Amino acid sequence: MNRLPRVAALMLGLVLAGGALAQQTSSPESAASEKGAPSRAHAPNAQQQLQRMTKQLQLSSDQQAKLGPILQQRDQQVQALRSDSSLKPADRRAKMMGLMQDTNAQVDAVLTPAQRDQLKAMREKAMERAEERRAQHAPASSRSSG
Repeated sequence: MNRLPRVAALMLGLVLAGGALAQQTSSPESAASEKGAPSRAHAPNAQQQLQRMTKQLQLSSDQQAKLGPILQQRDQQVQALRSDSSLKPADRRAKMMGLMQDTNAQVDAVLTPAQRDQLKAMREKAMERAEERRAQHAPASSRSSG
């Protein structure tokens, strides 16, 4: 029963970690914000994520060709969810979690077992970093009652 919140938190952590890495390595995003264009600090970026995965997982060109459209479709769906003002925050969050689970399943299907294991470890590490950041920003009373 406790698995769903953990999986949901993992998915959210991946999006956050991916966005943070993308923000560190991206000058187009900062250029867009200087021009007054809306910019989300944690918005997924399919191209940057694909480049990062290619480097870290040594993806083949065939894998890159398969993963690119999956990640781009995810980005479009995330953007649509964020701009849908009719959704309540809890509903938006639930749909986002489902989207991330679907995307991760599609990505995992393209990877080799060794690459899946490596990506799983990367996801877990990203979750740990996200939890550490949340703990640093949490009020002192909530830290002690965890």
